[in-house]
Amino acid sequence: MSNKLTVNEIYFDVEYTPSTIKIKNEDMLKSLVDEIVKKYTPLIFNESNIPEAKKTRAELNKYNGMLDDQRKKVKREYNKPLKEFEDKIKGYINQINEISDGIKVGLDEHESKQIAIRESKIFDLIGEMLESHGLESSDLKKLEMDKSWLTQTAFTKNGEPTKKTIEAVHGKLAYLGLMKQKTIEAKQSVREFAEISGLEPYAWENLIDQGYQTSEVIEKIKQALEQKKIDEEKKERQRIANEEYNTAMITLEKEQQEMIDDKVIDVETGEIKQELPQLISTTLELTGTFESLLKLKEFMNMNNISYRKVGN
Repeated sequence: MSNKLTVNEIYFDVEYTPSTIKIKNEDMLKSLVDEIVKKYTPLIFNESNIPEAKKTRAELNKYNGMLDDQRKKVKREYNKPLKEFEDKIKGYINQINEISDGIKVGLDEHESKQIAIRESKIFDLIGEMLESHGLESSDLKKLEMDKSWLTQTAFTKNGEPTKKTIEAVHGKLAYLGLMKQKTIEAKQSVREFAEISGLEPYAWENLIDQGYQTSEVIEKIKQALEQKKIDEEKKERQRIANEEYNTAMITLEKEQQEMIDDKVIDVETGEIKQELPQLISTTLELTGTFESLLKLKEFMNMNNISYRKVGN
């Protein structure tokens, strides 16, 4: 783009006459003010003449108002040519600013496009370095790109990253790779400790991703194990207590029953629980071999038949 207009300096002449403000009757004005001061200075006001004090102050405020109104009027007239001059110059400035602002919009759009191009080249550079640092694309979510990498000075005239920029990217990725390896080792330690402790390791590994240190996670696992032990002991105590309770209730139920006239009676309700079979006694004279009589004895023992020897 060519522009034949060349302006090294904008200069303009201004014709103006510095004004002198003079009070024509200043002697009379000073005399009036001195008279007012002289009149009111000796007055002493107290609670007995409050109304007079208020009236006097109102008169003084009135005098001040008259003087200030004249001052403002003179100032307006004095500033009028200055304001007209300033308005003209501001109008010229605004005309130039409109052109300047339009150019700025174009420059901003151009710079945005250049930044996008530089950013794309930085990402290409990062992609080439990932494998050497043991990183994957998913690891880039933890990468904080330095804004200085996208400035014009971070690139050569040919639009490629400078050596300094490449070294900076290398350094950032090396740190990211180191942090990743530490995370892997930390998760491995947590996983092994959780598995040895008989716990599912997945949930404990995730604590590392949440920013916990290995020692902190292991301490949490120990606390979980201790709580598990407490819960199991509590559960076992409850089981034993239940068994003791059930045994006691069975014993109590048995104690509530007793034998009356060959019958089992519930003492509390009077209900007949069980009638025992009636026993019969008889006398027999048995003849047989020793072996057969021995078998008979065993039979009677097995069937709860009582016996005793009668006579010789």
